[in-house]
Amino acid sequence: MSDTVFFPHEILTEILLRLPPKSLLRFTTVCKSWRSLITHPSFISLHHRLSSSFLLLQFSNRFILPHPHRHHHPSTTLRLPSLPHHYYSVVSFCNGLVCVAYGEHYQSVVVCNPCIRRFVTLPAPLQHYPCYYTSSVALGFDSSKCDYKVVRISCMVDDERYGLSAPEVEVFSLATGSWRTLDHGIAPVCYVARDTPPGFHDGLVHWVAKRYEAGGWYNFVLSFHFEGEMFREVMLPESLARRTSWGTLKVVGGGNGKTLTVYELDGGSPCSCNIWMMKEYDEVESWNKAFSFLMSGFCLEAPSLGMMLTDVKIPPKGLCVTCSGEVLLLVDVAGRRCLYSLDIKKESFTDLQIEIGAGFVYCGYYADSLLLLNIASGVVSY
Repeated sequence: MSDTVFFPHEILTEILLRLPPKSLLRFTTVCKSWRSLITHPSFISLHHRLSSSFLLLQFSNRFILPHPHRHHHPSTTLRLPSLPHHYYSVVSFCNGLVCVAYGEHYQSVVVCNPCIRRFVTLPAPLQHYPCYYTSSVALGFDSSKCDYKVVRISCMVDDERYGLSAPEVEVFSLATGSWRTLDHGIAPVCYVARDTPPGFHDGLVHWVAKRYEAGGWYNFVLSFHFEGEMFREVMLPESLARRTSWGTLKVVGGGNGKTLTVYELDGGSPCSCNIWMMKEYDEVESWNKAFSFLMSGFCLEAPSLGMMLTDVKIPPKGLCVTCSGEVLLLVDVAGRRCLYSLDIKKESFTDLQIEIGAGFVYCGYYADSLLLLNIASGVVSY
């Protein structure tokens, strides 16, 4: 009598769906039927939907977790491939995939899954731009076609035409393995700086953009929808849209998918660092200045918390919003670049005891997945 136990297909599927990707990767060698099940697109999609997302910080080619999570520690298990270029940037996470780009105009782009240690190098984009252009890249998911896409927008920064032309837009499809150039003018006339990181909100990617109109600069949030491959403008509150002082604006990614967050650094004296939140998406009246820091000399104050930090060399840097609504900030205190968590609802500002080295590059949400497992063309294991 055989000791072999056979499970009905439905029960086997339920069991496998609850296993981590590394185990499933090993189980693809058990038999052809298991491999067929695990690599099927519907199984990969369902497995990802059942996986919880967690916040990761990237240091060089490895990742760490700012909070404990589950049964493993990504700082020792999740690594990027060894790439030939040292000066690369992680530009976005999407459903377990990591997008890495390098080059003056991000001509080289790699999409990898560090959980199963596989990556694909994208072909060079169709357009080559001169030095007076700047480019930005983001990875996203088109749910209507179950396809992952990379968008590259490139803007002219020539002084004579600064901000007077619409960006050039190219989209790469992982399903087709090719780039397409979108119709000129599909994006509004604007400028997006290279050092403006994209922020993600409910399937859209956002950048802070600006253009020159009515004798001054006008700031707004530029959104791109991967499903329809369309751009939209999201208005900022008037004080941000028409701001004239030196400083920076950036969309802070993460959160619960319901609130759009913008971090403002006003370079006046004293310097103010403000966190703005749009509670109802695309409703300009719902913008609210949720929190403010003041920085005078080397002192950082949070008046609403009655808190002060001394020996702060540079203003805090807004990194990401957690699923519970906490804002993560990078603060340089007495020469130590530390990660702090600001909980606006609970009125707390906490040092997470994570010192950030010079190699810190990116902060975002990540979820274990099997993506790239069932794609053969161009995928490399590492």
